[in-house]
Amino acid sequence: MRRKNGNRLGIILGGILLYFITTVLSLALFLLGVMGVLLRGPSMEARRIFTLSCNETSALKFLPGWYLSQEEEDAILNPQEAEPLRDDFRELPWADLRQEEHPAAVTVSAAGEQEFGIRVEEVKGPTYKGKMMLVSDPARVVVGTLDAYGSQYEGKFLYEFIADWGAVGGTNAGGFYDPEGFGTGGIPDGIVIREGEILYGSRGTRYRNFMGLDGEGVLHVGSLTGQEAMDLGIVSGVSFPPGKTLIMDGVRQTGLGGGVNPRTAIGQRADGTMLLLVVEGRHPGSLGADYDDLAEIMENWGAVNAGMLDGGSSSIMYYEGEQITRGSNIVGMRRLATCILVMPEEG
Repeated sequence: MRRKNGNRLGIILGGILLYFITTVLSLALFLLGVMGVLLRGPSMEARRIFTLSCNETSALKFLPGWYLSQEEEDAILNPQEAEPLRDDFRELPWADLRQEEHPAAVTVSAAGEQEFGIRVEEVKGPTYKGKMMLVSDPARVVVGTLDAYGSQYEGKFLYEFIADWGAVGGTNAGGFYDPEGFGTGGIPDGIVIREGEILYGSRGTRYRNFMGLDGEGVLHVGSLTGQEAMDLGIVSGVSFPPGKTLIMDGVRQTGLGGGVNPRTAIGQRADGTMLLLVVEGRHPGSLGADYDDLAEIMENWGAVNAGMLDGGSSSIMYYEGEQITRGSNIVGMRRLATCILVMPEEG
């Protein structure tokens, strides 16, 4: 009797295991088929977007190589441009940056109400949705950092930064060393400036896609050296070299490209209001946005300067103790090297 029961249990478990293996293989074959259609099908745009999207991740860069030759992939990643995109650094007074408000080409919610100088609105587009946080006083926006950086250190979760600094909300910020998607946030990708001092990086190195606030609360974006940042009086800043400057001196950058992924960006209006944007991605309700989408969103919200922060599985926004955007990392929140924090009102 026991032998029969044991045989029956073995048959049941074997059936469950067979079903599981069959399901996984079927799903894998389905995904391989979908990738084949995207990469070898008739749509060159689908091939371009999929290749760029994968190459912007730390762990999925290898997928296009299953179907494309190195020459085909290089042609997508490094297209020939008629003229280089503008990514220099130039300082202008705010009076020269003022521009008229543009009618929104994306959908925004009208329900957000200003409370204590902060307003959070919904942002929606054809392939994405997300949140825009508006902070009227730029002095409340700072870069949250670790006390030290290096291979022996580990980053923090965004909610830990918020708790440690006593902030009311924030987003992720600069990138970090992330081999194969297993980085721990201890080594930033680029410069980190805290309280007017270079915490990571050097004065002599030039950093692309820099974003920093000076002592007057003016957001500077572009490409500059650590020394230039110090000369400008930058008190809080980061860089994210793989990203793009979106708007500079009131001029929206175009032809930025990029894949469709979760995104984070920072901008500033001419009146000083800070714009913190997180676009969700990699789920059915929001595939993500490309670089040009971000530039369009920031322009429509009146930004005169704006730049990309780290994206992908790091993109996240917190406000008043809650995570208000959906992350894309299936194993949970990423540890970060830096973040953008919104501090409480003084007094």
